[in-house]
Parts: sequence; structure tokens; C-alpha cells
Amino acid sequence: MKKILNSLFISYLLSVTVWGRAPALSSAPSKSVAKIGVYIFDQDKKWANIVRSQPELILDHMGKFGYEVYGPAGLEEWLKESNIPYTLVYHYLKEEQNKGTDNLGGYPSYAEWSEELRKLATDNPHILQLSSIGATEQGREILAVKISDNPQSDENEPEFKYIANMHGDEIVGRELMLRTIRDMVSAYNNHDPEISNLIDKTEIFIIPSMNPDGAELRRRANSNFVDLNRNFPDFTTGDNRDEILQRAKETAAVMRFQKSRNFALSANFHGGAEVVNYPWDTTPDLFPFDQMIKGISQEYAARVPGMYDSSEFPRGVTNGHAWYEVDGGMQDWSYFWHQDLQVTIELSNTKWPSFDSVSNFYNNNKVSIIEFIKKIHQGGGIKYTDGRDGEVKILSGNKDLGTYYLRHGEFYKVLPPGDYTFVINSRGVENRVAIKVPTSFEALNNPQLQSYIVLND
Repeated sequence: MKKILNSLFISYLLSVTVWGRAPALSSAPSKSVAKIGVYIFDQDKKWANIVRSQPELILDHMGKFGYEVYGPAGLEEWLKESNIPYTLVYHYLKEEQNKGTDNLGGYPSYAEWSEELRKLATDNPHILQLSSIGATEQGREILAVKISDNPQSDENEPEFKYIANMHGDEIVGRELMLRTIRDMVSAYNNHDPEISNLIDKTEIFIIPSMNPDGAELRRRANSNFVDLNRNFPDFTTGDNRDEILQRAKETAAVMRFQKSRNFALSANFHGGAEVVNYPWDTTPDLFPFDQMIKGISQEYAARVPGMYDSSEFPRGVTNGHAWYEVDGGMQDWSYFWHQDLQVTIELSNTKWPSFDSVSNFYNNNKVSIIEFIKKIHQGGGIKYTDGRDGEVKILSGNKDLGTYYLRHGEFYKVLPPGDYTFVINSRGVENRVAIKVPTSFEALNNPQLQSYIVLND
């Protein structure tokens, strides 16, 4: 006991030293550390800039009454010294007190839901493939489900991705993804024409839980107290290289997985609000396809009762940076380095609601979940059979819409419907290909339309 108390006292002294009143703290730990969480009631946002001035603090879920703040040990002492009132919502030293048989509040454990996925995949190998993209800090497998009519093959089809539960205490997304997988399997096996057509023409990947350690511990961060949604490379900060070294194992697993695929549209699910958040998160600069992604986000929100008519978020959406800045987030990293257009969907105002309420959240979101997947077909791409790399410039008439990477001989992009020219430069040769981008409805209901143009040279 004496040794523990001495250790805590030393930690306190260090935290007081680190958490001084200075506007910038050079000795501060990484911004992705989330050992303590508080809620600051601050309707006038008079303390928000003070919080933002501390580079090691995580400001989250800015609302009309206040906001959440997460940080390392010593956060409470700094708040007290700064005369900022707060309510404690999480403390790593008190976590042990909450452990027990009812810690999950009726939600299935990792062992239970992962076993269900294994059984689903075993029973339905014609449309499901279950794999691990890597292991967590505590050794749990991060499971990914591929849903496709030929799940063992890499077809010339657009690739879509859902990720949930990267914050362990934001649990609703995980449960909605498990229900989505179950229902898609059932619908396909019962020859539902809508779902069968979607699965036949798409490669859909779902990771129900990016942070199973955090979910088991019922904490935001992973088992090493890393906030995974502040742990990705960020093009606006000093951490602006797409490198895996020194990142959490969960982050590294997603980075490797993303690099191995050709995702063009995705979403990650969170909790703590009800809104669709579109990029950028890290900068006020206008996103390259701002109106398109805003429109797609509004379409998701419009089908969710209570989201579209939100009094806080007009039409149920928000630009990420306009809400609050996030550096090191997965959403911006996904597009900036991998051309994967991603939004963040906040599903529930309560992060860990009663398990009985999950069915209601699913019923409210299930149409939007499927319709959002369909949006991957509002695009066009090219594929070289020899797997070459290169660059693709996209032209809309005479307007240059940017130059993008051609990796593994494959390029696909979600775009507003219309006519485009893809100018492909590879191996010193330029090819120009006319691409007509249909609406997702046209693409899914017209068998003559092909998402990819396959090139043999």
C-alpha cells in the first residue's frame, strides 16, 4: 500500500508540474492520451479557448451547454488551478470500482459477439468472409466481415467500409453493425431483390469494433489510454506522414487494412450526439467535394427520426471543423492519404444507453445504413489487369478536379453524377478514358452500366 501511495504522490507532483497555467506546455504528453474525462458546463464557451490552448487536451462533443474534455493524469488539478468548474465523467483510477458482472449493462461481451460472427461466417460462406485485420493491445482480434457474392475473390466492384466502436464507451454503433450483418445475410438468403442486388455488385466490409479492449473496459480509449480518434496521421500538424510507427496497435491495424484495399466511401460510427459529421475535421479549409458529401450526409440524416429536424444541427449534419477541431482523426486521414471519402455518424446522445433501446436505434437507422452503402455506386473507376501504379487526373469538362493515386492497378472515386475524363499517367504513358458517373439508383438498377472500365495495357 505504501508503495502505491508513493507512486500516486509522485504522479500528482509530476501532473502539477506538467499542468501549469502556461498557455503551451512543452513537456506535455501526447494529445491522444485519455486517462481522465470531464464535462465542462460552459454555455458561453468562455473557457473553450483556454482548453484549446493546451495541446495535450482533447475537446469533444461541443454542445450548447458545454463540452467534454479528456486528458492525462493531472487534468483535475489543472482545472482546479485554472478555476474551471467541471463534472468528472471518467477517471482511470476509479475504473476498477466499476468492474463486475454487470459492467456491460446487458451488452454482449467480446467473446459472445465474436463467436456469433464466426458462426455466421461458417454458416454463410457464400456471402461472408470473416478475417482479423490485427490484434489489440490486449490481444483481442479486430474482426472484419466481408459481405459479397464472391467473398473469397477480389472482384471488379467498388469497395465500401463501415467501422464502429473506435471509442470503447460509444457502444451503439457496434450493435447496429452486428444487426446489419445479420439482416443482410437473412435478406440475401431469402432472395430479397434490393439486398441481393447490392451484395452482388459491391464488396462491403464491416468492422463492428475497432476498440474491443475499450468496450470491455467501458472506456473511451484503448487499454493503454490512447484515444484512437486522435491517433492517426494529420496533414495539418507535425504528425503529417502516413507512417504506422509508434501508433496504437488498433490504429496501425486499420492503417494496414486501408492500404491493402481500394475503399472509396466509408463511415465510422460514434455516440454522444445525433448528427452526421462531414470533413474536414482538422482545418477550416473547404473540402474538395464539399457540396456532394454534405448532400450525402443530409440524405443519411433525413431518414433518421429526430436527426434531420435537430434543433442543434441544421438538417442533421455539421462540418467537422465548424463543430470542433479534431486533429489525428480517422475521417480526414482516410481521405487525405487514401482517397476514401469518409463521414462520422453520431448515433445516440447517450454513449452507453440501455441495451433495450438498441433495437429502436437500429430501426431508426437501418434504412439510412443501407442507402449510404448504395452511394458507393455513384462513382466510376478504371482497373489495369497488370496491377500497375500511377496517377489519375479527373476532368469535368475543362475543370481540373485534382490528381489522385492509382494503386494496385485500381482507381475508383465517388463523384457527383455527370460526365468526366480520367487522364491516367502510368509507366510513362498517358491514357484518357471517358467516364459517365450515374446516380446510385441507375447504377444498381441498370445491368448495362459498369462501375469499372478494365484496361489490358
